[in-house]
Amino acid sequence: MRLQQSFDPIGPQVHSLTMDNGRQVYYIDEGEPGWKPMVFLGGQGTSLQAFQLNEMYRSTREQLHVRTISVERNGFGESPYDPSLGYEDYVDEVLAVLRHLHVNRFAIEAVSGGGAYAAHLAARVPHRVRSLHLASVSPLTLVGTPRPASCSLTMKERNASNIAYTHNPKVWWAEPDDAPVKLIPGWQDEAYLDAARSFFVNGQLGDPSPLSHEGQLPCLPGAAADLSEVHAPAYLYWGDSDSSVPISTMALWAKALPNVVAERVYPGEGHTVQYRHGDQILVDAAGLGRYTVLCSHGRSVLLAGRKAARAQRAGATLGICAWQPATAWGRG
Repeated sequence: MRLQQSFDPIGPQVHSLTMDNGRQVYYIDEGEPGWKPMVFLGGQGTSLQAFQLNEMYRSTREQLHVRTISVERNGFGESPYDPSLGYEDYVDEVLAVLRHLHVNRFAIEAVSGGGAYAAHLAARVPHRVRSLHLASVSPLTLVGTPRPASCSLTMKERNASNIAYTHNPKVWWAEPDDAPVKLIPGWQDEAYLDAARSFFVNGQLGDPSPLSHEGQLPCLPGAAADLSEVHAPAYLYWGDSDSSVPISTMALWAKALPNVVAERVYPGEGHTVQYRHGDQILVDAAGLGRYTVLCSHGRSVLLAGRKAARAQRAGATLGICAWQPATAWGRG
């Protein structure tokens, strides 16, 4: 038996940075200097630990040399809650972390409610964005998007509604039994840990205010982000059965972004495409967007163009072969 010489990773290490205004910012930096940096923005109410939910592709990420950076949002995890902060304040924090890490150009990956933050980050520094990877992202902060009906709610009303989630993290992150992520050993338990970090790790004791505040941000002045100057190649990923962020909203992003190079629509899939097709997102982020991740004859392969089309006609399936046991992707 050859014993290991170093520790195996058991999760991302959380770092802290003090801003010029004295605010403490928390972030993770997974990868090596010189790799391709990508800022990851999780869904509404998630902590930076949500990044870990895609680490079933860690081997692929490391082979592609993708370095993932994620910054904790206001009031979640260890980040102190300040009701006066908005989207632009978070962009300031992300840019401060990137400056600290000596990162200039970067890709952006956003899922679900993280799309609002991605839009503001890209709009602020469009010349620094290498590529955009948007999976089932909310369009609430796009220019011309109507204000959501929930804007009529007060913070008190929002808190009354959200407390059921923040007091029981398993409700916030529970996935149905037929969701594709249930094939990944330990995924659901890791998701529960993210919710516990979001709402409890800093002594919040399930305070719903940060979640309510995040839901209120699209209603506030300055919420709209103009993406007309973001010319970086953009990739969109959607399940056509997504009931949380319907496929119809993808057209709003396609209209707002000047350079959409791929609209990857997955028939019958729901709101978990960022996990089910996280392997493809990594390949795209590495600059290999003309390739498709396929399972062909029991091997996980990258194929492009006609070769990919022929393989699929011959029965190859999307994603690495670990997904092969799945028989239904409709919910999630």
